[in-house]
Amino acid sequence: MDTKTRVLGLLTEKKALKLAPSPAEFFKLKSGRASPYFVSTGALSDGESQSVLKNAFAQTIKSGLDDGTLKEFDYVFGPAYKGIPLAVLACEGLFEEYGINKKVLYDRKEAKDYGDATGAAAAGQWLVGADGWVEGQRVLLIDDVITTGKAKYESLEKLSLLPGLKLSGMVLVVDRQERLGTADEVGAKSAVEEINEKLGIRTVCILTASEIYSLKKASFSPEVGSAWRAYFDKYGAVKL
Repeated sequence: MDTKTRVLGLLTEKKALKLAPSPAEFFKLKSGRASPYFVSTGALSDGESQSVLKNAFAQTIKSGLDDGTLKEFDYVFGPAYKGIPLAVLACEGLFEEYGINKKVLYDRKEAKDYGDATGAAAAGQWLVGADGWVEGQRVLLIDDVITTGKAKYESLEKLSLLPGLKLSGMVLVVDRQERLGTADEVGAKSAVEEINEKLGIRTVCILTASEIYSLKKASFSPEVGSAWRAYFDKYGAVKL
């Protein structure tokens, strides 16, 4: 079983991925859009799930390094809170699978109000794991799903405290491949496309929305399959 199929099976089994059985039961998103599916990786809290994710992150990142999509990096950064265990899993998986030894970095929601807060050490007020930072090192960003990118930009403000910061790229569990906006207003780009452009990076994903559709469409009723395609015709950054 390949990585994408295995992760999709896990997401479905653990109810981290929910597929609407009919258009009348589509999921209401914060944007106001009615989506045919919903992803919440917080449901992947057991040991089996963590093991599968660890291997999937390692394989996806290694593939991205091998084909040049991702640049070499020194740290894996996971935004608080859900991104923290993802960064840990990615580092463990890379070492166990390939002997690639990287460091974990994550941000605090509130600044540490004690210790050295001057010079390079100031980054430690907001970032855990920054103590050994060397100017010019690279950071790989990691997250589960990006909807608007707002949280990512907030984290990047903290990362900018690191002297000479360079970014390697970004890795996601799922890319929704959906253009920014609301139910009525649809932007020109997806959150991932916008982040890539603004930061000058590239992104790799364990799964994309179009891959989920491709792997699951045989189980959809004609009505649901048609609704998926209509949703992506209106909101998608890709066509199904």
